Amino acid sequence: MKFPQYNPELDNPDLNEAELDQLENLLNAVPSDSAMDVEGLDGYLTALLLAPELPSADDWVPRIWGGQAGEDPPFSSGKQAKRVAQLALRHLASIDRRLRADVETLEPFFGIAERDDADGTEGLDPDDPFWIDAGQWSAGFLVATELLPQYWEPLFDAPEWAELLAPLIQLGGEEVPEDLAQLDALSRQVPDLITALWEHRATVGTQQTEG
Repeated sequence: MKFPQYNPELDNPDLNEAELDQLENLLNAVPSDSAMDVEGLDGYLTALLLAPELPSADDWVPRIWGGQAGEDPPFSSGKQAKRVAQLALRHLASIDRRLRADVETLEPFFGIAERDDADGTEGLDPDDPFWIDAGQWSAGFLVATELLPQYWEPLFDAPEWAELLAPLIQLGGEEVPEDLAQLDALSRQVPDLITALWEHRATVGTQQTEG
């Protein structure tokens, strides 16, 4: 199945709540542990935009549901697969607009929960009623880095990036911290990484699309 390529010149309005719910439901119905949820998708799309070139949609879209280019989508109809691709493209455009306008205003789709004393609050900010979990977001981000190893591997290997990338790697890995204070602290460092990566991207070229 061929998927439409991203074109930033097209009118791609932000997804509304109903469309986000539809996207979440479509992804939740995929019979694969590798399928992303909306938080993971947000991280995945953000990482795609933080690299200097965008892979073909035929390569990056199937990863959303845990597939590979050329494989049949795991949906009951081609219409559902195309709908997921359409919604993902619009969300990609939304993230792109925010990055280009002001990266500091980007609001990543992190998990946010109201603190419950039963969960334990030691180490958390007593003045903040919420704790943040960027685990799924980070896992989705790391999937995107596999599509452009020639760009990402040097960054992951560079000593000067080690401290900034460490929270992302830990959150997106197989051993996500169980301690809420540690999870919250690591998650709150990710926005600074996004800003740094966006600024770095500007030094290596402008986003290119492939069609």
